[in-house]
Amino acid sequence: MDREIKIIHTADTHIGYRQYHSDVRRQDFLQAFSTVIDDAIKMQSDAVVHAGDLFDSRTPSLEDILDTMKLFSRLKEADIPLLAIVGNHESKQSTQWLDLFESMGLAIRLGTVPYMLENIAFYGIDSVPRSKIPLYDFSVFEEPLASSYNVLVMHQLMGPITVSEWDCASVIGSVPFHVDVMLLGDYHKYEKIIVGDTWVTYCGSTERNSLAEEENRSYNIITISEKGIDISRRNILTREFLRIPVTIRDPGKVYEDILSAVKEHDVNSKVVFVEISGDANVSISHAEIEEMLLSRNVLVPGVRDLRKVNEDGLELSVSISFYDPDEAIKNEIKNMHLSTGGLLVDEIVRDLDLPKTKVSDEAENRLGALLQVMDFSKPITLTPLHEQISLISAGIENEPALSSSPEADVIKETERSIIDVPEVKVSEPEKKPDTAGSEKQDEKHDEKKQKAPAHAKPKQYNLGDYF
Repeated sequence: MDREIKIIHTADTHIGYRQYHSDVRRQDFLQAFSTVIDDAIKMQSDAVVHAGDLFDSRTPSLEDILDTMKLFSRLKEADIPLLAIVGNHESKQSTQWLDLFESMGLAIRLGTVPYMLENIAFYGIDSVPRSKIPLYDFSVFEEPLASSYNVLVMHQLMGPITVSEWDCASVIGSVPFHVDVMLLGDYHKYEKIIVGDTWVTYCGSTERNSLAEEENRSYNIITISEKGIDISRRNILTREFLRIPVTIRDPGKVYEDILSAVKEHDVNSKVVFVEISGDANVSISHAEIEEMLLSRNVLVPGVRDLRKVNEDGLELSVSISFYDPDEAIKNEIKNMHLSTGGLLVDEIVRDLDLPKTKVSDEAENRLGALLQVMDFSKPITLTPLHEQISLISAGIENEPALSSSPEADVIKETERSIIDVPEVKVSEPEKKPDTAGSEKQDEKHDEKKQKAPAHAKPKQYNLGDYF
């Protein structure tokens, strides 16, 4: 290798995420990625690799798309190629947003054919649904004709770094070429390990997607030279998240203690959560605490009640956040075991960019499109929630069911409900017998029977299997 190659590795930018329903937080996510682009241009890097989840949603707003195009255009003007793959958040049924950017010359979608940057070969694997991992075909990869280093980019939770169904060693041993470094996305925490003689690294997300993501946000700088591969991490300056612990001891001084604790911190323009512990019998108004925080110029106020309550001899930990509903909603949706249609409707209903007057039409159009790709000549198979999400993303028709599992059994019980309107018999008031008219009524009833077609009730699809 004649010279040193410098590559920026980033992922999980989640552009468009209106965290805590805040437009300012949406701008924060865009600004964090803009910082990465600024640094790449200043460092005169040779390439920027994005390992998936560029957008937070598969239906980003026009504003999000235009903002992203502006950032990509800056890279193009600086003659820095953007190499990217598709993550699970942004994955669509057919053509991806990344394809649009590639057609405009703003990005390069990595895949099974190597993209050569001098003598470095780059490959990519888009986010793969769990159900498809055992079936993934590595034989479709083309071996590089001549390369000094091979780089594989993936958007996946991989073992042994985190709990997953795919393992780094398995992937490295399956591809038909030697992998020198794996650049990963999906896991929002920075990690760097070596598997065999292959470097494996997560760069972390560029912005905090939840209160739990406490460490600094970052991206990676990959340096490749004759000396080998060096991986360094650079932090990104992002909006501060602040936890303020308050322990309740005196019921008569609750708000005074909270205000005193808040005054000890600089809370201006920060995301601030007051975490309450102590006496569980003291009633607290979360709204009053949030108003107190807003009066001190807090950007996003929140309350987390960590007190333990005793109910029927059981000790329960209560954690409540009134300004962080998104995570709670996502968790509840997972527990509902919704099918493909149900998840689609949920996304439409909770799309803040869609006018409420258009919800009905949007649901009808997208569900109609979903029904059109289904083959009703085949028996309907039930799949677990994570597979259903994958099917929506990949646009796969009638995927075979996996082997039986406790999770699948639960879903079968919840999804096999059929929307059939039972026949309702309305009792009529008793009438005096009319023997003279009864014969005429019988004759009319017989005539109606004869006129009625044999197929009086048209076939109806059982929507209960799709919601």
